Amino acid sequence: MIKKYDVVAVGSGNIDLVFRVPRLPGNDDKVVGKKISENVGGTVANSACMMSTLGLSVVSLSSAGDDRYGQLIVDDFKRHGVDTCYIKINPGQDPNMAIIILDESGEKSLIYAPGDNCEWDRQTAFTAIGESKIMYTMPGDLEKYIIQAQHAHSQNTLVAVDIEPHIASDKQQLAKILSLADIAIFTQDGFTASSHCDPEFPVLHALRRKYSLSALVVTCGADGVLAVSEQEEALHPGFKIPVVDTTGAGDTFNASFIYAWANEYKLAPAIEFASAAAALNIMQIGARGHLASIAEITHFISSTKGKE
Repeated sequence: MIKKYDVVAVGSGNIDLVFRVPRLPGNDDKVVGKKISENVGGTVANSACMMSTLGLSVVSLSSAGDDRYGQLIVDDFKRHGVDTCYIKINPGQDPNMAIIILDESGEKSLIYAPGDNCEWDRQTAFTAIGESKIMYTMPGDLEKYIIQAQHAHSQNTLVAVDIEPHIASDKQQLAKILSLADIAIFTQDGFTASSHCDPEFPVLHALRRKYSLSALVVTCGADGVLAVSEQEEALHPGFKIPVVDTTGAGDTFNASFIYAWANEYKLAPAIEFASAAAALNIMQIGARGHLASIAEITHFISSTKGKE
């Protein structure tokens, strides 16, 4: 079957309000900060824009309101070359919103406020998934994910998932997600919370084999990345760069890894490529502060050899 898209990105956009503060506030604390931007974001949406920037054909399966925020979300998808034909416009829908607080080091705290939980259209979803080689999602709604992932496998569409701590809080939830996944990308906290294990190669290999995953990746922030596949294991220490804003680093990494995997990179070059893309993005403000081109990423890698 000839597929129309490389990736269907299942997940709506956010509106991110970004504030700079001298330090992150604690409990019963007050700091004086400054609003520095109002950006379009969203975990899967950010990844969709990065995948499109790298040259993959990407379609968004999501929804948006009919207000100014909804228009901003749709327009930014279009600006990054993401197909918006399967975005459902719902009158009066409140968007997902995030308040992002940055300290002077560029590290962030984040308050996430989910918007309206709108009904999804099964036939539209099935059409978009069937037309795509890969379905990429953060499976927050487990029931919806199971239905969509089962359909993906019936259509020979690979399933790639992003797993953070709130997505799978125990081994039972994790099992339901991974049993229908082909590629799993965890944050370190997400891996620990769901598996109750530290991310070490023997553990990653065992989990990959148990669920017959093509690849399993764990991102560990400044400590780098571990990844395994059936034939390989790889570790990248990350790049030491000046950090401006870590928002969207994981989204950029995930998108770039999926690009590399879709283009049959070996595992070590794939996580190096994705780590470099994430490093370039966090040197600018915003989750989509700098979505780098392939040429920029490869130049960055060559210019930093021996400096990781």
